[in-house]
Amino acid sequence: MENAWKYKIDLKDPQAFAKVETLREIRIPKELRQFIEEHNAATPSNYHFMVGSTERVFGAVLSYDESETEADRVYPALDAIKNKKLIPFAIDPFGNYICYALDKNEVVFWDHETEDVTSTGKNLKQFIENLY
Repeated sequence: MENAWKYKIDLKDPQAFAKVETLREIRIPKELRQFIEEHNAATPSNYHFMVGSTERVFGAVLSYDESETEADRVYPALDAIKNKKLIPFAIDPFGNYICYALDKNEVVFWDHETEDVTSTGKNLKQFIENLY
């Protein structure tokens, strides 16, 4: 079953990615950039994923627009996650973040209570394709 994405908000700021890259001193990978452009602030119809033996929930893609007020934005996530090798791109309903790990080219789960990072064992494409 194909995943339907609802409530997308078009990126208004053409410099949205450049601002995050400057702030974090990183380069956002092309595949992640494309995913965010296509699904900024959207929620998927298939929203479950596994982290180890624990089922987790994908809430929404973070908005990369600094001025966005209607959606969860990336800037609070950047403030919370001190590891510059993690790029938050989504949030779950409980305040945890789904991130892209630059050093491993994979999706990881960041727990906001413990700040633990757990691998999903999947790259971005595999992660999105395996939402159920």
